[in-house]
Amino acid sequence: MVDANVLIAALLRDSTTRKLIVLGGMELHAPRYLLQEVEAHWEELTARSGVPLAALRAALRTLRGYLIEHGPEEYEQQLEKAETMLQDVDVQDAPYVALALAIGADSIWSEDRALTRVRGLRVVRTGDLVRRSAE
Repeated sequence: MVDANVLIAALLRDSTTRKLIVLGGMELHAPRYLLQEVEAHWEELTARSGVPLAALRAALRTLRGYLIEHGPEEYEQQLEKAETMLQDVDVQDAPYVALALAIGADSIWSEDRALTRVRGLRVVRTGDLVRRSAE
């Protein structure tokens, strides 16, 4: 289970995050909502990275090949529970949490520190995955 900040980090530069997505051998699930989030920020992403829009779109197409995408119909039954869990954090992350609950994901890969405070949710960060792969 991966969230938008992880995918954006992989888009912006050839990084450890990108290598983990492409070479890590993990089964990565994501709500289609993630792609809407990324696409809503193209202008900001091109400005931050200095990478042309066409190159970012090509990178996104490549990275999508490593994701298992899920439509809202696959997790909508868990949205209310996810929103309740996130009431003190960021309810906009509800699709990620709802999908994690719906598919029984063991964790969410995110760099969002606020998510680590959500009771009943296991969050792993990139550093955790690097350490795990080194073991």
